[in-house]
Amino acid sequence: MRPSAQDTVVRSISGRPERRHVTQVQEWRIERAMDAHGFVLSITGPDGESQCFFVADADANDIGEVLRRQAAWIDHRAQ
Repeated sequence: MRPSAQDTVVRSISGRPERRHVTQVQEWRIERAMDAHGFVLSITGPDGESQCFFVADADANDIGEVLRRQAAWIDHRAQ
């Protein structure tokens, strides 16, 4: 994935190549895609700008597993 212009600026200013521009998620919605093996994920930022992504079933399973592991790691740290 090519870094965006904003990512390039953030990395240049910070001097840290792992840094990038991020936006808070204000709202998200999932819709089953017609005639496809996946769904459409719509994400809206605080500025009202939204973007939609098609997520294949296999990728959805992978994302779900990563989120479950992350949640378990956070729960474990809180104890």
